[in-house]
Amino acid sequence: MKLSLEEFQAWKNKKITLLGMSGVGKTHLSSMLREHNWFHYSVDYRIGTRYLDEPIMDLIKQQAMQIPFLRDLMRKDWIYVRNNIKVDDLGPVLSFVGKLGNPELS
Repeated sequence: MKLSLEEFQAWKNKKITLLGMSGVGKTHLSSMLREHNWFHYSVDYRIGTRYLDEPIMDLIKQQAMQIPFLRDLMRKDWIYVRNNIKVDDLGPVLSFVGKLGNPELS
């Protein structure tokens, strides 16, 4: 369905779906749309916070336990690590699932 600019602007309920590979700018574009009062529902954010939070944390803790200094602090519960996944910064999710495409561009 192709609309002219006038038809799109006159349309009462505007909805778009952004679909693309990792790193193409979906989150960046969504952030720009939010600045203009668009609602942003991020599937990547929902997956990261609801379904992948524990596996992401397990991987981070596994890596931290390889460092003796951190291992000692964590085993004594003197420090803790938690995810800080944000709707406009999905870094922890991307670091867990990886990025497809040319690794030299990352």
